[in-house]
Amino acid sequence: MASHPRVRTATSTEAGRRAHQLVRTLGERLEHTIRPLLSGATRAALLDVPTHQNVGDSAIHLGTLALLRRAGVRVCYACSIETYSRDTLARRLGDGVILLSGGGSLGDLWPLHQQLREQVLADFPNVRVIQLPQSLHFRDRGALSRARLAFGAHRHLTLLLRDDRSLAAARSHFDAPSEVCPDLAFASGPLPRPVAPRARVVWLARRDREAAPHADAGAHPTFDWAERRGSPLSRVERLGHRVASAHPRIEPYAHGPLMRLGVIASRERVRSGCAMLAAGDTVITDRLHGHILSLLLGIPHAVLDNSYGKVRSFYETWTRDAPIVQWAETPADAVRTVQQWTS
Repeated sequence: MASHPRVRTATSTEAGRRAHQLVRTLGERLEHTIRPLLSGATRAALLDVPTHQNVGDSAIHLGTLALLRRAGVRVCYACSIETYSRDTLARRLGDGVILLSGGGSLGDLWPLHQQLREQVLADFPNVRVIQLPQSLHFRDRGALSRARLAFGAHRHLTLLLRDDRSLAAARSHFDAPSEVCPDLAFASGPLPRPVAPRARVVWLARRDREAAPHADAGAHPTFDWAERRGSPLSRVERLGHRVASAHPRIEPYAHGPLMRLGVIASRERVRSGCAMLAAGDTVITDRLHGHILSLLLGIPHAVLDNSYGKVRSFYETWTRDAPIVQWAETPADAVRTVQQWTS
């Protein structure tokens, strides 16, 4: 590959220092928000852990585990949407707290995750439950009404929302206590760049139900990490969860190995995703964790919105002052931005 000029202004020492400090500040905000909610807990169940190729959910998972370790809270139970077992959770939880994984599934765009959330609340009405930082988006009034009933019936539910718009919606629709809180990927802190850049720009673009109409980059090559084929390790993990789901009698025996395998697989997915982003001097993305991981890695990047404003709201709430981030209304704006950085 032909050599090309390195990014200049966007990666100045001062810009890098300020971006690094923002990452640290958001990590501290996470600790200050979540630790008081864990007060008195030494055990926790972590529900809806990722087994898919979306790197962002694995980054959230690893950040969650890092924060819990620092808080002295042991994960005594973990499950995916496939392997949830009320009986196993009840046996393992004791006086612990239930944690519903953070992400972007609070709503009806990803209904299986919302169904699990509501099932857990119904199964454990008297247990302390914390919904870790989520974006909120409902399209259907019926789905919103079901969520309102499920949340309202629970006595000890706290909702954490990862942007101001989601917080306002939660306080409008639900009676449960709610707070704004950054994404849990920030609990991992700044990350070292894993590879040297090989191109001026890499473009991470959604190709799923959250893709915005402008997501087509035209002649510009794009990729979506959620479409990448899983590694052998990830395929073994998925198979394990399918088998445990199909044969509930083996779930208690498979639980521990699947928990440990899930951590290793999440680390592998995050390493792979970081390497994809770091292959460019700059990044263009409409994936929230394309933005967050680029910030953790110190990579200058232009950010586009997803289909319903999730990325824009997070950016406006937490990261708009980062000197290595530029908002773009259209793909053409994003291209112009990175061209200015690399010219």
